[in-house]
Amino acid sequence: MARTISKSVQNQIQLLLASNMTYEKVMERIPGLKESTLGRYANKFFPDRMKAAPGRRATIGETTKSYIRRQVIKGEFKTAKAAHQYLNGLGYTIGYSAALKLLKSMNFRAKIKAKKPLLSK
Repeated sequence: MARTISKSVQNQIQLLLASNMTYEKVMERIPGLKESTLGRYANKFFPDRMKAAPGRRATIGETTKSYIRRQVIKGEFKTAKAAHQYLNGLGYTIGYSAALKLLKSMNFRAKIKAKKPLLSK
């Protein structure tokens, strides 16, 4: 079993977490405190607190995605390059391959050009 920390430190943790201080700031204020310990005491003191959604945040929001989807369906964005230029114009710093992946996640696949033999007369 893990060793419990003193009541004064527990009270300090409770006060800092009640004032909506981030885990990083609390760990700076209380030396030797690990993030897992802090999380355990946060769950103990505030069992029904709001927790952040797990996982990595999406770079491009749902509204932007739906707008791009609509423009592709309407025919405004004929290529992935057009979608990429639009996103760069909005201020997103993503590469062309990320724009391709974005379109692929919306079920828009690139059509491979049919190869035709060179017919000479």
